[in-house]
Amino acid sequence: MDFNEKLQQLRTKSGLTQEQLAEKVFVSRVAVAKWESGRGYPNLDSLKRIAKVFNVSIDDLLSSEELIDIAEVQTNNKGKILRTLVLGITDVMAVLLFVIPMFANRFEDKIEIVTLQHLTQASVYVRVSFSILLGLSLLYGILELIFQNYQTQFKHEVELLLSGAFSSLGIMFAALSNQPNICIFFFVLFLAKILVVLRTR
Repeated sequence: MDFNEKLQQLRTKSGLTQEQLAEKVFVSRVAVAKWESGRGYPNLDSLKRIAKVFNVSIDDLLSSEELIDIAEVQTNNKGKILRTLVLGITDVMAVLLFVIPMFANRFEDKIEIVTLQHLTQASVYVRVSFSILLGLSLLYGILELIFQNYQTQFKHEVELLLSGAFSSLGIMFAALSNQPNICIFFFVLFLAKILVVLRTR
């Protein structure tokens, strides 16, 4: 007997509705309905609660293959959440360029390191381009962090594309405007993103 059939049988035998079981396990009724229809498995924490509610062991609920499947899915999801978290943090870190002096004001006989607001020796186009890029990167990073638990394949592809685009544009703008410190900053962020993506694939 598969997990979904065992769960439905135990719940019915105990006289619980899906709603009542959901309350005891701290999930939604939709989650219980999904488990009972065989469209998914609970995570390990929910499994422990289900076992406790029905006074059975996890081994009684699941076959070894089902348990391995759940562990693999949970590990995969944790990797995806970690990736989103790191991408979000690195995108938010772009805001540091508003407060940390890293831009170079070039005069005839000296170079002065300043924040973006004090970059007077660059064109308005350069300052506006960096301000827009940093603002968008900050906003997108915040959204990534807010929605880190919302995991879909489409989201992973889009977040990787957009996050990589912000760093790539930062490197390009920095190189075109002759700002080596900024170029290095965005390159380091880009490397961090590549490493975390490779680690969580």
